[in-house]
Amino acid sequence: MAPPTRVNMFRRLIWAARLGVLLLVVVVAISLDASSSSSHRNEVRQQWQTKADDISLKLQSSILQNIQTVWGLAANVSIQPDINGQRFRELASVVISLAPELQNIGLAPGFVIRHIYPLEGNKAALGLDLTAQSLSPEQIDALLDSRREVFSGPINLVQGGQGLAGRIPIFEQATGEFWGVVSVILDLEKLYSSIGLDRLEDGFNLALSSSSDITDTESVFFSTGSIPWTNPVKSRIRMRGTTWMVFAEPAKGWPDHPRQPWIFRGSLFALLAIIAGGVFWLTSLMSRDREMQRRLWGLFELAPMGIGLFSVHSNRLLRANPTFESQFGKSVQSLDFFDQPLDVHGEPLANRPGVQETLREHARISGLEGYYMAPGHDEPSPIMLHGLQLDNYGNEPVVWLITEDISERKKVDHLKNEFISTVSHELRTPLTSISGSLGLLANNAVGELPEKASKLAHIAYRNSQQLTFLINDLLDMEKLVAGKMPFRSEHYVLQDLVHESVENIATFAQQRDIDLQVSELPAVTVHVDRQRLNQAITNLLSNAIKFSPAGSSVDIFASQREESVRLCIRDHGEGVAPHFREHIFQKFSQADASDRRASGGTGLGLAITRELMTRMDGTVDYESIPGEGATFWLELPVAG
Repeated sequence: MAPPTRVNMFRRLIWAARLGVLLLVVVVAISLDASSSSSHRNEVRQQWQTKADDISLKLQSSILQNIQTVWGLAANVSIQPDINGQRFRELASVVISLAPELQNIGLAPGFVIRHIYPLEGNKAALGLDLTAQSLSPEQIDALLDSRREVFSGPINLVQGGQGLAGRIPIFEQATGEFWGVVSVILDLEKLYSSIGLDRLEDGFNLALSSSSDITDTESVFFSTGSIPWTNPVKSRIRMRGTTWMVFAEPAKGWPDHPRQPWIFRGSLFALLAIIAGGVFWLTSLMSRDREMQRRLWGLFELAPMGIGLFSVHSNRLLRANPTFESQFGKSVQSLDFFDQPLDVHGEPLANRPGVQETLREHARISGLEGYYMAPGHDEPSPIMLHGLQLDNYGNEPVVWLITEDISERKKVDHLKNEFISTVSHELRTPLTSISGSLGLLANNAVGELPEKASKLAHIAYRNSQQLTFLINDLLDMEKLVAGKMPFRSEHYVLQDLVHESVENIATFAQQRDIDLQVSELPAVTVHVDRQRLNQAITNLLSNAIKFSPAGSSVDIFASQREESVRLCIRDHGEGVAPHFREHIFQKFSQADASDRRASGGTGLGLAITRELMTRMDGTVDYESIPGEGATFWLELPVAG
């Protein structure tokens, strides 16, 4: 039994395991919730990033489309460097009609604007030197080196609003000399409208800036709101000469969790509850199992009967309680010890199934008696064995063997047997005289009796015979147990012995309307006491006839084995109840012990048969299926 400190330690470990698992599950649940929220935020940001990239792409595409239209005008000028104002206005009007986002087009030879269309509202731009106003040296170098358009802006327009300035370089086709530039102004309001920035959905915060820092408010030239920005997504618009940034984010800020977080969190909570409940249930089972083990080992240690735990594989003794050790000391180290029982005289008990063989066949034994030599004793002690084989004990099958010292019971039985023997002997002589006298009276040997007196005499005679049978059985049993019954074994042919026994009981079978069916028997010789074997066969036949329904049969057959022959007697009655197996060969045992049982008898027949077969080196046993009859057999060694 475990000490209290170990029990308390185990309980602390159980609670520590419960709290540890609960804490782990909570941490995992929080981590999963945080991961889910982070994943949702990333998904939302990715959606907004896609929107910002789409706006950036549309804006850049619209700008390039407008500039591409102007390239046709630049191509004409490169062919006709001396273009006049009339021809310029004709070409510019066509370009303006094709690119409605253009506010004006200027022609600037040597970077000085000489012509502009439309002239109305743009006269102030005539004579403007672009190198002094909006083109930096770097932009001029990029313009000349790449021969591609260069952008500036956004710029504040004189006529109001903001615009994006684009300069397209012109090189004379004939000489390749730099001629000047075509300067165009794109109206940003029209540009925004063309890509739908004035029709953004509610909750869409958007800003355009010439800086990559959203906090640089002076660089922001378009915004749908004035709220403080938290962490907007960004998309870059790269144009030669300038770069714009598109910033976007939800007006209500980035979500901390999905729209319906309690669905996910509720699922996590349910999972947490299930796991915590499962852990608590499992640990409770462990605690109960531990408590049961403590109680079991407490009973094991304090049991008044010996208990030994043996390995099935090696037969080795694994553990024994103090009672077992006091019974056998150190002499028992293997289960083989119990396969060598002795009889009451200290002689080896032959032809009895061993403990291991019985366990292999039935996985349990009960009430198996034998004499074993105990330490410090000159004579063997009577021990009753009970055992059970378990196939799951730390992955090693084991045998629990209970050893009960029945010395006191044997002493009581001996006193009882002496008393019964004495009484039986004292009763036998007067009972024989009484039975004989009643027989004479019943058979009218002393004169014919009146009908009522004759009936009473027959009843008395029949009951006196029954008492005689009982006393004879008691005396036979006493002689067998005491070893006083003489046995004279000789060689006999089994067929002759069986037919003799069948003839002796044929009259009883006819009275019960039972047909005795003898099958062909093997021609074997057995070494037995003729009278005692006849008595054993008669006992089995008598029982089979008693418990068979009228009109049925009793089958007698035999099967020969290597060194033995089995004589079987099968009836077609109700069979033997499974719970009666442990008691069927004990003295005074009857399945129906009430005074209303259908079949009479002393309950000694099978006990006597077992003792007789033991003395003749044979065995008796049976098999039965309830409701389908029973088959009893006598197994005898074949004579050599």
